Amino acid sequence: MTRIELTHVVAADAPSVALVLAGPAARDLWPCGSEATPAYDITVDPPSRAGVGFTARMTVTVGADKVGSGRLTIVPIAGANGRCEVRLSLTAAEGAGRRLHRIASEYVQNVGEVSRARSTAA
Repeated sequence: MTRIELTHVVAADAPSVALVLAGPAARDLWPCGSEATPAYDITVDPPSRAGVGFTARMTVTVGADKVGSGRLTIVPIAGANGRCEVRLSLTAAEGAGRRLHRIASEYVQNVGEVSRARSTAA
């Protein structure tokens, strides 16, 4: 098993990020694989309150095989109005770690960009 820990600062408040992850964007923002490599798919549970932030479970699969599971945590940054931190913690199956780390890193960046765009458009 490989442990993946990622943190990304987002220029949006925690509820805005949770709203993005509560809808189809939670899945749509996951980078797709190419035809040369099997595509990793994700399932993200709707975020729920966890103290002052939110948390959501996620599962990564290739076809019917589970290759990773973990948690997304969204927490406000103290003293930084309108900013939060998205933390992704995954446990990946052997052999999937390096590729899954790269894809998951791109995913948290995508979540941050869409959350920022939506929060500033409101």
